[in-house]
Amino acid sequence: MEHSIFETNRTALQSICEKYRVSKLFAFGSVTTARFDYDKSDLDLMVELEHMPPIQKGEYLMAIWNELEQLFGRKVDLLTDQPIQNPYFRSEVFSTRQLIFDGQRKEVSC
Repeated sequence: MEHSIFETNRTALQSICEKYRVSKLFAFGSVTTARFDYDKSDLDLMVELEHMPPIQKGEYLMAIWNELEQLFGRKVDLLTDQPIQNPYFRSEVFSTRQLIFDGQRKEVSC
């Protein structure tokens, strides 16, 4: 990872992920490359949640999104683990994504 934005917020990020039963959280896009501008760039994240009822999942996704924007003080684009239809975007996501939180290990990796 090119940037320590996740390391700087490690404890709070882990707390959010555990609170909302995140199984995996990935960063992708500019934050995983040298293109990231700490002062201007948004964060592109992909979240996978543990199995739960659909309504609860929707509520948790909205809460995670809100808390991540507050934590990082910037716009967060949050994808779910639903299939990405656009092949070019899917390629970009999967070629740049990096695991940030692993729910099984209960740890943030930067």
